[in-house]
Amino acid sequence: MAKENHVILIGELQGPPIINESSDKAKYVIRTLRRNDKIDYPIISVFGERLVEKVKGFKEKDFIIVKGFLATQEVNKGVVCPHCQEIIREEGTTTEIAVIENINIGPHHKLEDLKEISNTIMVLGSLCRDVEFRMLSNTGISSAQYQLAVNRKFNPRRGHELTDYPWVNSFGRQAEEDAKRLETGSQVFVQGGVQTRNVHKTMTCDKCDKTFKAEDFVAEIVPYSVEYLNNCKFDE
Repeated sequence: MAKENHVILIGELQGPPIINESSDKAKYVIRTLRRNDKIDYPIISVFGERLVEKVKGFKEKDFIIVKGFLATQEVNKGVVCPHCQEIIREEGTTTEIAVIENINIGPHHKLEDLKEISNTIMVLGSLCRDVEFRMLSNTGISSAQYQLAVNRKFNPRRGHELTDYPWVNSFGRQAEEDAKRLETGSQVFVQGGVQTRNVHKTMTCDKCDKTFKAEDFVAEIVPYSVEYLNNCKFDE
């Protein structure tokens, strides 16, 4: 089966990397700029002694080139109830960029000069659920959300193939076309950027039965283009 899950980022390091030398892992966040001038803060995950050794030399405000792939993982997330301090557990998904290579090109670059290449992703995948289409209440712009099953070529932690399940969020005319053409099982090739944002949701504490607002970090793909391949609804 064809595979494509390819990410290139160039961005400014935000704070010092978090390094776990005992397990040869590291994480850091960079500030990137998409073609539409939107700023994003993708989380970068690094595995392996050679790559982690490079990360040790990274300093805040350095510009880092990242080659990798978008990786999703099902996790058990914990949220603290602000009323009784109970930890509420729920199933969730983390979406990060797993590194194949990362190169420090030093500080003093202008992100605006790099926006055509600062945040790019290409994935080939099949829809694992139908498109969720809606009109955004605050802008009136159409939005289409759908989840893809994407086979990765490379796994730095286990050395065998895995499937990732990123979300795609398209807008405007692209969203209208996606809603018209796609259904569960449709295969698409998406070129776009990695969008990051914080979302707020209402939760109810199991211990004190009070509700509260919780914040979660989301990373998703916003397409520059979508190519409809197989099992799509084409015009006759």
